Amino acid sequence: MTTIVVVRKGNTAVIGADTLGTYGDQRESAAFIKNASKLIAVDDTWLAATGHAAMDMALRNIFIETRCRRSFKDVNDIYKTALQLHAMLKENYFLKQDSDSGEDTFESMQVSLLVANAHGIFGVCSKRTVLEYTKFYAFGSGEQYALGAMHALYDKEEDPEKIARAGLEASVAFDTGTGAPVEVRRVTLLAPDR
Repeated sequence: MTTIVVVRKGNTAVIGADTLGTYGDQRESAAFIKNASKLIAVDDTWLAATGHAAMDMALRNIFIETRCRRSFKDVNDIYKTALQLHAMLKENYFLKQDSDSGEDTFESMQVSLLVANAHGIFGVCSKRTVLEYTKFYAFGSGEQYALGAMHALYDKEEDPEKIARAGLEASVAFDTGTGAPVEVRRVTLLAPDR
């Protein structure tokens, strides 16, 4: 369980995440886990992921240690990257197929991603829907708290990092699957907000 956020304002994009790991009812804070960061640098792009803790290791391996073709410049390129990511997760990282044969048309990637880079802020849902956000968004177990806090602050605060931190701090305060410390990264946008 986790909470991840992205915010875009002025000429800056910010991505952030909590650092708590959970395994069932067991909480593993960053005070005990050296590699607790949920933010992944891929070239000039920052990623944050929700999902099983093993997903973080798989993503780091795919995007950093392999020569996976990747592009995060727009919705279409991110979608193509998500398709390739899903195929690699299934083939090389033992991603289980959806266990039920319910009504879903598409297999789940078992992860949702937020993306921040010079081109903007984006989200990749588990079924590979890619959205470009104009202001902010959040995924994870504390997303409703993060979205509420960021919404309340967005028009009043100019610094997107403060907005992102407020979302994460609200999630830490109210969501049992989100824990401090939180971390954020800033990116300068190519085309600032008008």
